[in-house]
Amino acid sequence: MSSLSSPSTRRAFVGTTVAAGATMALAACGDGSSAAPNNVPSAPPEPVGAGTVVATTAELAVGTRLAVSAVRTQGEEAGREAGFLLFRPNQKTVLAYTSICTHQGCAVGAKSPNGEAFYCACHGSYFQPEDGKAVAGPARGALERFAAEIKDDQVLIYV
Repeated sequence: MSSLSSPSTRRAFVGTTVAAGATMALAACGDGSSAAPNNVPSAPPEPVGAGTVVATTAELAVGTRLAVSAVRTQGEEAGREAGFLLFRPNQKTVLAYTSICTHQGCAVGAKSPNGEAFYCACHGSYFQPEDGKAVAGPARGALERFAAEIKDDQVLIYV
């Protein structure tokens, strides 16, 4: 009879193995910090082509964030729908970012548990709405930024 033949010994072995595996998986996600060389926010891009209306100024009040989707009109992904995050810091400005987390590609939401950042619920990364920079969690890079503007009462992004 082997040393792992009793039910309690097998349970202890399996439990230890699962716990060790979970610990290694969590360690692979990062140490929770976001200080990295690629965590530099991108400069505001210039609008190119025709903008896509994604919201109204009534839907995106000053100081608020909003998740939207739009069909890309430029680049390799032209014709594909994608998610974007908007932030309106003042009356005349709107900032737009991809909603794809820089950690493992999960969807980033416009609202966070603390209410002040973009948030990826997959692994707990937070991003500043003012510049897209990763500030907590395993994400190590800033969100990609897109050109956006307010025309009349419409919010346009250039994607």
